[in-house]
Amino acid sequence: MTEDAVTANENGGHLSEEQRAVRQLRPLAKRYRFRIQTDAEGFPIIPGRYGQIEWFDGRDLAVYTNRPRLFRKLSAIPGVKRHQTGDTEMRAVFPPEALEQVAGVIRARRRRTQTSPVSLGNLRSRVTSRPQEPRLGAGTGDRSG
Repeated sequence: MTEDAVTANENGGHLSEEQRAVRQLRPLAKRYRFRIQTDAEGFPIIPGRYGQIEWFDGRDLAVYTNRPRLFRKLSAIPGVKRHQTGDTEMRAVFPPEALEQVAGVIRARRRRTQTSPVSLGNLRSRVTSRPQEPRLGAGTGDRSG
């Protein structure tokens, strides 16, 4: 498949970089039930408790964290390469195959699913309001009662 085939949309036009990023990250995130949000520029991110996973260049993903204690843990994962490192923050690049391990370190948020029979029972539609019975004295104009 050529790059043009990947970037063309159904209408024959080309996709923006943000749209390509969403299209590439969504299937990866769906496999592990990770939540996806968009940042201020419209790029998809997988938020985590201690950082976030971002689309990088179409082949690799990036992880950002501002927790110095996690730098060593992230670097120990095979395939993770430091991209930018500051005193209190780090951005590293990694292949999609390491997504689950990286997500575990930053504690990426997963979409919740209903699995137990009790919780599935809670999803059933219920009648939320009962038909109101006429009150005593309603409609008679008698306000004494």
